[in-house]
Amino acid sequence: MRLLITIADKFKGTLIGCAVGDALGMPVEGFTRSAITGKYGRITNFIDERFGAGRITDDTQMTVALAQSIIEIGRFDAAHAAFKFGRWIAASDEGGKEARGVGMACGTACRRLLEGVLPEESAVDSAGCGTAMRTSPIGLRYYHDLEGLREAAIRQSLLTHSNPAAVAGAVAVSLAVAIGISDTGRLDRPGFAGLAASFVEDIDREMAARIEGLADYLDASPEEGFAYTGTGGYVIETVPAALFSFLRSPYDLEETVIAAVNAGGDTDSIGAIAGAVSGSFNGVQALPARWKDNVEGRDYLEYVAERLYTLTPAAKPDRRPLVPGLGT
Repeated sequence: MRLLITIADKFKGTLIGCAVGDALGMPVEGFTRSAITGKYGRITNFIDERFGAGRITDDTQMTVALAQSIIEIGRFDAAHAAFKFGRWIAASDEGGKEARGVGMACGTACRRLLEGVLPEESAVDSAGCGTAMRTSPIGLRYYHDLEGLREAAIRQSLLTHSNPAAVAGAVAVSLAVAIGISDTGRLDRPGFAGLAASFVEDIDREMAARIEGLADYLDASPEEGFAYTGTGGYVIETVPAALFSFLRSPYDLEETVIAAVNAGGDTDSIGAIAGAVSGSFNGVQALPARWKDNVEGRDYLEYVAERLYTLTPAAKPDRRPLVPGLGT
């Protein structure tokens, strides 16, 4: 029997889940699955390597920058988000706070924004996962408005990535988080895969097909599932891998994140996306204390989640719309 999970708890679970998955996967980014097993066995806790135990990377940093922009304006605004991304990379360049592990596409585009390039012209034609890894605040802010969610997810993607697969990946992750906020504990797993696929089909058919194919791997082993999705840094692999991690254990956040960060490849981004999606379904209380209490920035992430929550109908009495047709 599941404990009562409030929508506010789900907002917190989404952002902290993102950070936890990011921090757990960070030390082994680029490792193969077998290399992880050979060196660590199975990663279940933070490792004190690379940036340090429990430390986040650009996956969470950009998620926070996007969330801050939404909070400051009250909604997604491309020009303001562009400003926040530019200031984020500037703070790193100026020695204020390191932008950790930044991918080439995000770094290039953010510097373009900092230099005054228009948001409509700043993107790089990259099929990386940089826009999908940071998009969970869009799913939170617009969980009740799928048309608004789709538009915002596309526009925030186009600040850094113009490739259709990258855009589709961000839209799919935003939708997954929105579904989680409205979920009542009876997820139709094949229906989830089908809905996410149909939601992005007109943006990128290959991404849609890869997500739809997850329905054939719902009870597969990690080895089988990740062989299907791939685990590289290209979004066509990263997003399906994260969604596979989630769908094989949708109500077990711990197992979802552990599977994701042990997958090999782009482990911090797979972990960040899987943690955000599972956090939206299961809430902050589903995170083990050893993770929740030791991840970098936990208190601030809770604050940001609370602020985002106040912008939505969930925070207003008698206005709690749900996304229909996702349960059984």
